[in-house]
Parts: sequence; C-alpha cells; structure tokens
Amino acid sequence: MKTLLELFKVKQTLLLLLTGVLSYVAASGSRVDWPTLAVAALSFFLTISGTTGFNMVLDADIDAAMFRTRNRPIPSGRMDRRTATVASASALLLGLLLASTINPYFLAAALAGFLIDIVVYTVLLKRRSPWSVVFGGFAGGMPALGGWAAATGSFGPGGLLLMLLVALWSSLHIWTLATYYADDYRRAGVPMLPAVYGEKAGVQASLLVAALVAGLTALLWAQGLLSVIGLAVSLAPLAAASALLARGLAVGEYRWHSFRAFKLVNMYMAVVFVSAALLR
Repeated sequence: MKTLLELFKVKQTLLLLLTGVLSYVAASGSRVDWPTLAVAALSFFLTISGTTGFNMVLDADIDAAMFRTRNRPIPSGRMDRRTATVASASALLLGLLLASTINPYFLAAALAGFLIDIVVYTVLLKRRSPWSVVFGGFAGGMPALGGWAAATGSFGPGGLLLMLLVALWSSLHIWTLATYYADDYRRAGVPMLPAVYGEKAGVQASLLVAALVAGLTALLWAQGLLSVIGLAVSLAPLAAASALLARGLAVGEYRWHSFRAFKLVNMYMAVVFVSAALLR
C-alpha cells in the first residue's frame, strides 16, 4: 500500500483534490450537497491518482536518471511497469465512472485533466519544450473546474477563473523547484526552463508568474470569490515567496532562495482555496 501511494504521489494528489473539493464548496455556498461532494471527492482522488500513475510509468526512465526521483517505485524496482499500469488504469477508469454519475461537465473536466497531462504534457512536450509546464498546468486546473461543475452543472466564470489560477500556479510551483534541481533535469535530458536557460532565468520566470498569479488572485476578489480578508491572507505567502525570489536575484544566489520560495508557493494554493470556500 505504501508503494502504491508513492506511485500515486498521494501528497500532490491530495492537494489537487483539495482544490476540487473547495471549489465545489465555493460554488455551492451554504447549499452543499454532501453525498454529491463525497462522490466527487472520491472521483477526484481516483482520476488524479490514475493520471499520476500513468505519468510515473511513462517517465520511469527520467526518474531513474534524477537523484530527486530515482527512489520512486518503478525506477527503484519496488514496482514493475505492468503492475503500475494496471493499478493506474483501474483507478482512472473507476474515477471516470464515478464522474459520469455526477454530470457531463464534471466528466469532461476529469477526462480533460488526464488527456492534457498524459498526451499534451508528458508525451508531446515534456521531452521537447522548456515551456511544457505552461500547457501541462491546465491539467492541474481541471479538479478546480470540475468541482465548480459538480456544484453548478456548468463550468461558469468562477470555475474558469479558479482553473486558470491553478494552471498559472503550476508553472510557478514547477519552476521554483526545477531551479533548485536544474542539474538533475540536465542530467536526465529534460528541457525544463531553468535547465535550458539557466537558474537565473528560472527565478525571473517564477517572479513573472508570481505577479500574474497575484493579479488573478485580485481578480477573484473583484469577482466576489474572495473577501478582503481572504485576499490578504492568500497574497501573504505569495508575497513572501516573491520577496525570496527577488532577494535571490539581488544576491545572485538562485537555487536556495528558489527552493525556499517553492515551499511558500505550495502554501499559497491551499490558503487561497480555503479562503475562497470559507472567507467570503
């Protein structure tokens, strides 16, 4: 079970599940349908887990070449590709089946998340383009869009804004981490932006995306999805991360400042969705 949870990258999966659940709550207001939310949450967990598992199968050679990932289940030999594929397919199909019981929009978001992550990001772009994460980030936004759709029966402006927020945040999340592990990506031959253009460029790109995320957060407030308190609480970790990145540029020390910013960037995503659901 521990190895299976590692295959599904359960911490990352739970963070994305959280965005979906809290998006549902934000869209529902005081009229949460708890049985529907429970089915949606289980569908989120299974579809995200299955997608992540397929990603691990396809990227096993990359993971084996990187110090950060070489102890994952497949490259470490604790699970073979066949077993991982069967487990991932089972989780994905069950998750999609549950999604189909909610509404067509929810099912479309779940299926789009899988297709964008596996086909667009993993197969077509990850080994070819330093901008792969810009497109792949939309897969990470699908749980937020799906949560909104499960509650309202449509995607709607609010769901689209939350999806776009996660998509932008994904680039910030990955580039701050990839700046710290740039040598790992070079060793594996993965053209991640900091590995191709240098760690300084990774910090500069992260700062730019952080500014865009801050602007989109303000737009959530303008659209009534965040209160003033929610806006302030959400922007606090993002501002702290931006300050670290700016400090890294000023002193010419990119990796350590970027890694510290990465931790705050992760905190931001949880805070902004909790704020959207509870501080309105």
